[in-house]
Amino acid sequence: MVVLAASITTSSGKPLLSRQFKDLTKDRVIELLSNFQNLVSSISSDHTFVEDEHVRYVYKPIDEFYIILVTNRQSNIIQDLATLNIFSQTVNATISNFDEYEIYENAFEILSSFDEIICMGYKENLSYTQVANFLAMESHEEKIQEIISRNKENEATEQRKRRAKEIARREQDRKNGIVPQDYGMDHQSRFAANTNDPSVRKAFDSYYSHASAEASQAYSGQNAHDDTLNNYYASKGQPQAQSQQQSHSQGLNVSSGGASMQKSHSKNFASSANRAPVADKSSYFGTAVPEATNNGILLSVNETINAVFNRDGSIESSELKGVFEIRVNDAALADATIKLVDSLKVDDRSYQFKTHPNIDKSLFLKEKRIALKDKAKSFPHNDQSLGVLRWRKVGAANDSQLVPLEMSTWVSANSDSSSFDVTLEFEVNQDMGDMNVENLGFIVPVPTQSVRINEDSNEFGASIVDINDEVGIVIKLASALEAGQQGSVSFTIEADMEDALFPINTHFTVSNSSLSGVNVDSVVKTSDNAEAYPFDIVRTIATDEYNIV
Repeated sequence: MVVLAASITTSSGKPLLSRQFKDLTKDRVIELLSNFQNLVSSISSDHTFVEDEHVRYVYKPIDEFYIILVTNRQSNIIQDLATLNIFSQTVNATISNFDEYEIYENAFEILSSFDEIICMGYKENLSYTQVANFLAMESHEEKIQEIISRNKENEATEQRKRRAKEIARREQDRKNGIVPQDYGMDHQSRFAANTNDPSVRKAFDSYYSHASAEASQAYSGQNAHDDTLNNYYASKGQPQAQSQQQSHSQGLNVSSGGASMQKSHSKNFASSANRAPVADKSSYFGTAVPEATNNGILLSVNETINAVFNRDGSIESSELKGVFEIRVNDAALADATIKLVDSLKVDDRSYQFKTHPNIDKSLFLKEKRIALKDKAKSFPHNDQSLGVLRWRKVGAANDSQLVPLEMSTWVSANSDSSSFDVTLEFEVNQDMGDMNVENLGFIVPVPTQSVRINEDSNEFGASIVDINDEVGIVIKLASALEAGQQGSVSFTIEADMEDALFPINTHFTVSNSSLSGVNVDSVVKTSDNAEAYPFDIVRTIATDEYNIV
């Protein structure tokens, strides 16, 4: 057999992509595909191939598209059909939804699979499994390089965090009037550096012999102190460098007010320093719905929102991610088919729906049902969650369709220029219907103790629940918000500059709701759709990175 080209077209004849394995021009390929459309439209019965006077077209319709192999007329039709089947399997494995946009997005992967199947017009002796393995092969050296790069990035991130914490600690010490611990060594190093070198010691002696009386007296006193300590520690068998370090440390401790300030500093920050860093924000704010009991079939619709707001309230970006999970703990109920609500728009191009590989995707797209491809099998009944459907949607700038809670800020500097009055305004998006926002809270990335809630405008019972060196100041509201309700939280905080207060991370949860509209109409037995199964469903919306920048 000789394959001249492999192409994908729409049912109306529009060519989407084509791979030529022989010397064919683009115009010739377009002419052949146009001729194919004329031949297919003129026949009334279902065939898998058509011919003209020059070439043979072996094709397979999938939804509203054709996968076409253009071969010569002398080609073995049996081999052509087997090759076409491999082409169809690779295309189905590469894309999940048959639409033009996804075909264009995955054009490189599709054409790469075509090249694995056909070489110089002749089919390679490969099965679909071998083609999939070749496409998935990874370079060991590339993986090692990726690991090295990732480790370097993680190390640089940790170093940056440590440096930022050190700068913040020193700045807080400076505001509290605490002398840095290394000040004594830096201050006294003018006299102590390299004093064991005779030439250096002679140069210091010569300089300070012509200096002012105060400087000469300070230098003489320091030398006498160092000589005494060196002789003492030498008699004890300790290294001189260690003795100098201990002497500098002692000099700092006995400096005027140094001990008392150090003790005060330890007392003020002991509580925050001893706290373990908390990575999970839900430990502060909680969840809207407690862990549900599985009475046989438990269905979960969990959605996560990411959004970025400017300080004036405009939306920079928004994103929704969701997953539909099923838990079965009764073997008698494992043979189930889940019927989603009719209002769900599975053909909405703004959403990217992806089904589990074992789920019948065509049944989901046509009838909005979730069932296994193999009807002889059933869902696992080990009471473990199994994700069967995922979806994602990215909102445009200033598009509030994925934003249940709209945010804005007002920041004004006080007269002392070291503190700011911050007001966070929020409003539940009334276009989303009956949606209650719960567990609302904010995280301000400034770990300072100098912060207070302004009680004059604290109608929702906001309070500071924690001040953590890792995350900052955690503020939580005691009341939930109803649809269309608006409010604000005002607080005064000490900071070096306004930008240090941002980004402010917002956390909230919404129960019994879904932005995508995913919901369950019924659960029935797969073999007998008339028999209904009992089920429980939990739907939640939570935030991940919901920031004001």
